[in-house]
Amino acid sequence: MPATRTRRRRPAPLSPSLKKLGERLRDARIASGMSQAQLGAPYFTRAHVSAIELGKIRPAMRSLEHMAKKLDKPASYFLDDADLERARSERELEIGAIAGLLTFASAPEALRRAEKALDTGSLSVRDTARVRLHAGSALNLLQRGREAIKTLTVAQRLAGELGDEPLGRAADYQLAVATRIAGNPRGAREALETLLRRIETAKPPDQLLRLRVLITMGGCAQDLGEPQAATTYYQQALEWSSEIGDLARIAFIHQGLGNAYRALGDHDAAAGHYQKALASAELGKDLVGVLIMRNALAVIAADAGRIEAAYEHVARAIEIARVSGPAAYLAHCYATRAEVALKAKDAPLARSSAEAAIAAVGERGADADRAVAGATLVLAELDLRDGDAAKAEQRMRDVAVIYKGLDAKAELGDVLMRLSRSAKKQGDLRAAERYASQAYAVSKPKSANVEV
Repeated sequence: MPATRTRRRRPAPLSPSLKKLGERLRDARIASGMSQAQLGAPYFTRAHVSAIELGKIRPAMRSLEHMAKKLDKPASYFLDDADLERARSERELEIGAIAGLLTFASAPEALRRAEKALDTGSLSVRDTARVRLHAGSALNLLQRGREAIKTLTVAQRLAGELGDEPLGRAADYQLAVATRIAGNPRGAREALETLLRRIETAKPPDQLLRLRVLITMGGCAQDLGEPQAATTYYQQALEWSSEIGDLARIAFIHQGLGNAYRALGDHDAAAGHYQKALASAELGKDLVGVLIMRNALAVIAADAGRIEAAYEHVARAIEIARVSGPAAYLAHCYATRAEVALKAKDAPLARSSAEAAIAAVGERGADADRAVAGATLVLAELDLRDGDAAKAEQRMRDVAVIYKGLDAKAELGDVLMRLSRSAKKQGDLRAAERYASQAYAVSKPKSANVEV
């Protein structure tokens, strides 16, 4: 049960506006048949409501909104022009505070405050659109793409009704991000291509949003197994970022380039970009950025056979992920440790880490699904080493379903080739040929020319 507030408020000087507010509140309460205790419950005492009705204290906007909602009236019903202006100022400060909380670390608090603001029911249409945009952005930071799509669709519609183009572009961008997180990178990229054309015709063009769009399009291309296209987007973003000087986004760009070059097989270039991204994240004191880069460097080190360095990087990443960032990131770190342990031939650690990765996933989404897929492949490899081919193949088929749902063609092709090799070892040449044909069909190279 919520605690009753008993904190003393400093009496406000008696004024006609406070007296009027109190009279309106009392009249509305009596008309509704409520007692003062009922109106205040569960947060405010009877004495607190009485003092407001007598014009002795000025209620905080949140307490007035609480009581107005109970009386089925807007808070503005009880206020005069000066009070309305004060209420607008308080709302503007709160919306600004929510926007300031939109980081990986404080996204849960941003979401809580945004939902509380929406629950008051006293926001204007424009403020409702802004708060829904912030709520959707917070959900994206928390990797809850499907929920974000719902609230951002409302923000997008309201922005359209208002004819507010900047607000509409911001909603469109976050909606594309949510679409990607929800596992539809192709749909996200299509939406971003449309948005990019609108940005370039806007006067003046929104350079920061253009940069964010290019970075996210690079991520979509990477998700779709098109690393060459991803490098094109990221290089364009890098050119723009030099004019803006945004440390956080420079880190994202180098991270993306590292991912793309690793997919292209250039591990030296990948490691160089990961180190630049790590330096930017550390300079900006971005803990989540640091854990992502440590995790990526662990993968690179393991690929190069530097197992001890890989363990050091992933241990630091796990340490940070336990206290900061979405659960999907912790799952990725455990999956990476499982892959490192597999290369080190430490089967017990590989299995326990893979199982920990799967257990760490709460909210499902593209990032979480990828972590589960990586961990499941480690378990499949361990099953093969234990001689349980049937169990291993079932795990690989499960992973193939995940990658197909994510439209991750390169990863799907790799899993199908694993299935082909496993079937060939079991003497099932027909299944081996079928899997190999499917792998070729999904992963055959496409044009790297991308029009933006």
